[in-house]
Amino acid sequence: MTNIAGTDLDVYPLNLGTNVFGFTADQAASFEIMDRYAEAGGNFLDTADSYSAWAPGHVGGESETVIG
Repeated sequence: MTNIAGTDLDVYPLNLGTNVFGFTADQAASFEIMDRYAEAGGNFLDTADSYSAWAPGHVGGESETVIG
């Protein structure tokens, strides 16, 4: 684990980017990815409400909706 300086947070040294969640990875696939990441010790997700906002039919926040 790696400590985020100035905090009590210890995070996995490799974060999981979630920009495809709710876009090219549906909920089932996204959950499978998160489950595998957590099984490997991961606890640090990278997300932003602008992911996939540029794609037709998306408004942003799809990743956060899947992560829930």
